Amino acid sequence: MSSQAAVMELLQESMEKRYVQTGIVEKISQVKIRNETEELILINFNGVTVYCRKEEFIKREIKSFSGFLQTPVPFLVKRITPEGNVIVSRTEALPWVARNFIRNYSVGDFVTGTVSGVTENNMVFVDVSGVPCIIPPQEWSQNRPMNLREFLRVGTELELKILSIDELKKEPVDGEESTENVTTEFGYRVRLSRKAILDEEKEKIWDKIEEYYNPGDTTVAKVTGYASGQNSFFLELPKGLVILGNLQSNLRRQYGGTLPLGLKVHVNILRMDKATRRGKAKIFKVDPTLQSTLRKPYAFDHHTS
Repeated sequence: MSSQAAVMELLQESMEKRYVQTGIVEKISQVKIRNETEELILINFNGVTVYCRKEEFIKREIKSFSGFLQTPVPFLVKRITPEGNVIVSRTEALPWVARNFIRNYSVGDFVTGTVSGVTENNMVFVDVSGVPCIIPPQEWSQNRPMNLREFLRVGTELELKILSIDELKKEPVDGEESTENVTTEFGYRVRLSRKAILDEEKEKIWDKIEEYYNPGDTTVAKVTGYASGQNSFFLELPKGLVILGNLQSNLRRQYGGTLPLGLKVHVNILRMDKATRRGKAKIFKVDPTLQSTLRKPYAFDHHTS
């Protein structure tokens, strides 16, 4: 038996026994089935393409299905035509997926999710075992993101922590009324956190900080914010730890004590305090490819406190 024949046999059994399967959304395309042409959602299931009508994919009307491309979705097989076309439904699979999710996951659990979309206000939509979930902007990282749509791609896998599982209410929460990927079929709002994962990883690093950073070490860092004073910055180290940093005197005279956010700098570690989870470094070099973006000396435009 060929591999395709084996997959078709599995789909036939899934239809008869109502097994939920999962496939990857390939594309949205015009398809002719039994002399009728319709724009359908094409889903790849183990090398075999199955077809889902838009109204069987999501109950609400949405402007675009592009956020689902290359993401895993659950489905139930509704029928197989005499020509061998497999017609499926995502909406009918979601109640089964919902029951399984609620039974197997709890607040505080760690999960792996696949990004299915990002809004202009940095709300991230994630699929976890077929369930649509969200990462609120404030749960992405310690530093609130500027524009996640610029670098976070659909299909990216993330390790996340479940913050809450709440029954979906009628009133919108966290600006979700303006989004397109929030699906109501699941019946619950699941909030996830990437920041919680990063924070736990950082705590483990601080517990063994001497294995990572020690006074006198040199490394690269990224400017992520302005601290009190005209020459004090928050610096993110490669391991994700955020410490304080100051420009050494020659750079302070050259650049006026102000650096743009996101600038890569070279630093010398002065101290790393395990007990207080605080560190300090001296900036001795800036990324030469970004020097042209630096402001003229003493052109401070950030507020100090």
